[in-house]
Amino acid sequence: MIQEQSARIHGKRGAGNPTLIVAWSHDAGGIASSVIEFLDKKLGLEPFGEIEPVGFFSLDGVRIEDDLIQFPESRFFSPSSANNIIILHSDAPSREHYRFLNTILDFARDNFKVKELYTVGGIVSASAHLSPRRVFAVVNGRELKGELAPYGVELDVDYRTPAGSMPTLSSFLLWVAKRRGIPGCGLWVNVPFYLSALADPIASKCILEVLDRKFELGLDFRELDLEIAKLNEDLEQLMRRDPDLSRHIQMLERGIALSEDEGEKLAQEVAKFFLTKAPG
Repeated sequence: MIQEQSARIHGKRGAGNPTLIVAWSHDAGGIASSVIEFLDKKLGLEPFGEIEPVGFFSLDGVRIEDDLIQFPESRFFSPSSANNIIILHSDAPSREHYRFLNTILDFARDNFKVKELYTVGGIVSASAHLSPRRVFAVVNGRELKGELAPYGVELDVDYRTPAGSMPTLSSFLLWVAKRRGIPGCGLWVNVPFYLSALADPIASKCILEVLDRKFELGLDFRELDLEIAKLNEDLEQLMRRDPDLSRHIQMLERGIALSEDEGEKLAQEVAKFFLTKAPG
């Protein structure tokens, strides 16, 4: 059962037996946070619970953004227009990982009888932005394998996190869920390494399309399609400006590996280009 000081409810949500979707902050390409932001825009996410940070996070190392202290957060949300899912958007704990993950499952199962869980995230890859994205589904048992087959994901019955992804936290959660008899799946999408510190709306859309079809969310992707078109247009502009970068991206499209120096230059130049285009 939940320790009262660790998790608390401060709102209401609808019917029981939902699916829990877990999104960790600060993954490759900001995929998890981008997915949650999009779902908030389209479905209206309402906070209804949280896990207290004390005991799980080191408050000595809080982040500073725009001169404001960013305390770690672990908040549960419920879409106002969908009763079949609840969402946890959380920073990764710095201590007591096993107790933290069990607190998540206690909260979700004891209060809402969650029937299964999904995690979402990005994987850094040596691919080009115009290359097709691949969504990997890593499951902790065979219960979900048949359900996922129609959605165009690459399936594996395992709970190891794919190489290059957020270190083991999602795989640890799938393992804990398996021990408690909760079916679980990690959805991962590849993110070109030179976009991993920026945003990759193409990868975000791939994850969202799976969630949309699986949970019948009725999402409208027109706004995201405009972001994708703008990203491709901006990168095309950069490639016209710098023949060396254009050659490096074309090499990636053909599956040719770059040297360490070439890859580092590509990532640096792409980051610099988008930084100069940022408003303000």
